[in-house]
Formats: sequence, C-alpha cells, structure tokens
Amino acid sequence: MIAAAGHQATTVVGFLIFMTLCGFLCVLTNSDDSDDADELLPHRGLRPWQQGLAISGTGMSSVTLMAITGMVAATGNDGVMLLLGIVLSMVLLALVLAEPLRRAGRRTVGDALAHRIPRSSVRIALALVTLAVCLCYLVLQLAAVGTLTVRLLGLSGSEPKSACIVIVGAVMVSMAVTGGLRGTALVQIVKVCVLLLVYAVLALVVLRRFDWSPDRLLAGAVQAGGHGRALLGSGLQYGSDTVGVLEQIGTAIVVPLGIACLPQVTMRVLATRHPEETRAATRWAAGQMVLMATLLVVVGFGAAAVVGGAGLAGSESAAGAVLSLAGALDAGGLLLSAVACAVFLAALATVADVVLAGARTVAHDLYAHVLRRGDVSPARISAFARWTAPAIGAIAVLLAVLAGDWPLLVLSTVAVTLSASALAPVLLYGLLWPRFTSTGALWCLYGSTLLTLGLSAVSPMISADPTAVFPDLDFQLTPLTVPGVVTVPAGFALGWLGSVLSRPDGAGGRVPDELPTAHFTARPR
Repeated sequence: MIAAAGHQATTVVGFLIFMTLCGFLCVLTNSDDSDDADELLPHRGLRPWQQGLAISGTGMSSVTLMAITGMVAATGNDGVMLLLGIVLSMVLLALVLAEPLRRAGRRTVGDALAHRIPRSSVRIALALVTLAVCLCYLVLQLAAVGTLTVRLLGLSGSEPKSACIVIVGAVMVSMAVTGGLRGTALVQIVKVCVLLLVYAVLALVVLRRFDWSPDRLLAGAVQAGGHGRALLGSGLQYGSDTVGVLEQIGTAIVVPLGIACLPQVTMRVLATRHPEETRAATRWAAGQMVLMATLLVVVGFGAAAVVGGAGLAGSESAAGAVLSLAGALDAGGLLLSAVACAVFLAALATVADVVLAGARTVAHDLYAHVLRRGDVSPARISAFARWTAPAIGAIAVLLAVLAGDWPLLVLSTVAVTLSASALAPVLLYGLLWPRFTSTGALWCLYGSTLLTLGLSAVSPMISADPTAVFPDLDFQLTPLTVPGVVTVPAGFALGWLGSVLSRPDGAGGRVPDELPTAHFTARPR
C-alpha cells in the first residue's frame, strides 16, 4: 500500500510539474505583436516539416489518443479501421483540400469562400456551424481531461470531477489566451514530439514483453482480449447485421471528412505562407500521422494482451486502456506519469487551438465583416478576439461541468459528424465547383446541421440504452449511433440542389492565387 501511494505521488508530482512547464512555454512563445494581420506569423519561422507537425497535432486530440487505444484493445480490427480513417483525413487534406483552401483565403474559411459566395448570410451560417463544432469539441476535451485528472488524483464522484474540469479548463483557456497562435503553434510541435516519444517507448516496452514478435503480441491479444479470433475480424464494435454495416459505412465516411474539415485544422492550413509550402506541410502531416497510427496499433493490441478483457471492461473511461497498460508495464510510476503528461499536453494543445479557431471566427467573420462590414482596424479585431477567447472558454467549461457524466462518444460523434455533414460539403463545393451558390451553401449548412442534431437526439446515444445519456428514457427513433451515412450524403445533396435551383451569385470563376485583403490595412512596422 505504501509503495502504491508512493507511485501515485510520483505520478501526481510529475503531472503538476509538466502543467507548469506547459504554462511557461505558452508565455515564453507569446509575442507582443497582436495585430490580426500578423496572427499568421508563428509559422513564418518554421520549416514545412515543422508546420506539418503542427497541422497533424491539431487533428490528434487527447480523446482521439485515448479512445483509439481503447477501441483497438477492445474491438481489434474495428479500432484499426477507425484509425485508418484518421490517417486518411490527413491524406485528403494533403491531396484535395489544403492547397485550394490556402489559395482562396488568409484568415478563415469564410474568407476562402467570400470571393465566390459574397453574401453575409453565408458567412453567418458558416460561423454558427463552426462555433457549434468548436463547442462540442471543447466540451469533449475538457470532460476527458477532467476524468483523467480525477483518476490520477485517486478521487471519485461528480463533485471532484467538476472541480477538476473547472480548474484544469481555466488553466488551459488562460494558456490559449496568453500564448495566442504563435505560442500554440510551438505547443503543437512539442506535443507531437512528446507523443511520438512516449508512445514509441510504450510500444517498445510492449514488444520487448513479447520477445519483439508481432505474431506473439497478436496471439496474446487474442488469448487475453476476451473475444478470441474475432478480435482480428470485423463487427465487434457495431455488429455484422444491416445496422452494423450502415454504422461502419457512416464511420468510414464521417471520420476522414470530419477531421480534415475541423475548424482548428483549417486554421492551421491557412496559417502557412503560400500554397506550395502548404502542400509540403500537409504531406509531412500525413507521414507523421502514419507513424503515430502504427504506434497506436501496437499499444492498443498491447493493452488487450497485457491488461486483458476483464481489465479493459473495468476501465472507467476511454483513458482506461492506455493508463492501465502504462501502470501494468511500469513498476515505478514513471511511465504512467509520462503517458498522463502526454495526454494532458494533447488536450492542452487541442483546447488552445479550438478556442483560437472559435475566437477568430467570431472576431473576423461576425464582428469585422458582418457587424462592422470591414470598417475596422486589425488592432480592434485582435482586441475583440482576445476578449472572445475567454468567453468561449468559460461557456465550454460550464457545458463540460453540466455534461461531465455524459458518454464521450456522444460529443465526439456530434462534433465530427457536424464537420463532415455541413463544413465538408461547403468547403469542397466552394473550392472546387464553380457553380456553387449561396443558396446551396445555406441549404447545406442549416439543413445538414438540423438533420445531424435531430438524428443524434433520437439515437441510442441519448436514450433507451444502458450507456446513453438518459438510459431510463426512451425516445429513440433510429438505431444508428453514427448518423453520417444519412447526413453526409444529405449535406452534399442539399448543396447541389440549392445551387442548381438558384441563380449564380455573380462572383464565380477560378480561385485566385492570392486574394487581396481589401478592407484591412496592416499596422506599419
């Protein structure tokens, strides 16, 4: 008992020291230059491979790391397929989206579409959907970090978890506001390097335990995982019936499209200097994601083999698999501390980027272009963004406390499905289809958003299931937990139908290499 208490104390002390170092990193990398026109400067001193690390790190959240490890351990091949979807999101970004997006705009997605769809109603709708995705993602990350912190401190109950969410959330949001886009770019790079190092060590320890043989590792996972040879097949996650096949198809559609079009990911793409650099950076991002995916597969099957099916079933959260594996492999608590710090750093960087993406959307799209119609200085925009960021963070912390006991699957599914169903069709049509109109954009944004929220509300994630938000109620109307098989095609169909039934907006044409920033004048240096 004394040894266990010592190990926990080591983990907690290491975790707190790491939090302090993260705060210093954000402060030290901050710049006094807060000009909105210069917000993209953090990447100007970075090479393409460093920019690629920042982009891939933005798409790799703490919940992704924890959930993927747990899913590979619990469902085997189904978890690997989900991980493949995340890798494909970076490939889609590199081959299809990134370069046209960078050619079309400098600050936000609203800028990228404004040359072809100049109506302010589209910019408002795009900003509202972006904020909805950002809030879902923020609540998801904060709830997961609250669960992780409670577990590390050895606490239980909803009150300690709520307190941890408030304290850790306040620290993360303050770091985002202090560091700005400059600081968080470097935090993303540090995050990816730390994650690669920690997960590489974890994977090597797992392989060493099985005599460096992947075959023995898989055999151990099959024997201890509780599912036998089915772990190496498909259907453990959703089943093999018609509904299960539809769930798998929906997931295969939603994950690549949704992650590639997340607001924080597109923000990082727009922060590169020119399209050629964007192309190189996204290729580095895809390559790094392949490396990280390989490590996650090894760690996931290692958790199944070492912890076993009974241990995984007893895990209290998505963080259970990777933390349980680290605890089982490490007698001194150092490996567990390293894993906890890596997950916390992933959450910190994700929260910071999502807060900044939401603040930029509010300040640049709603305040500057809609309320002030471009008649505002960059300094005013930057000041407005700095006030907006803590407001968004405070709302997210409050929602995370209220939804702290919700299954993380609900928030992650809604966030990624909204991105894939509403943001992805508008981005792809707006950048690649000259006939796309404002009517098509509005139909897609509002229609697919309402459809996604409606189908999610009547799904097994919300009611009539032991793991649902309201398990004792029953207003379930659809068996699908991932509505993407319906909402993504509907989003593309609404965008196409609205465009062919309406007149062009009169600003069509090819995407220019660089767009002028007509209403904004940079501050003299």
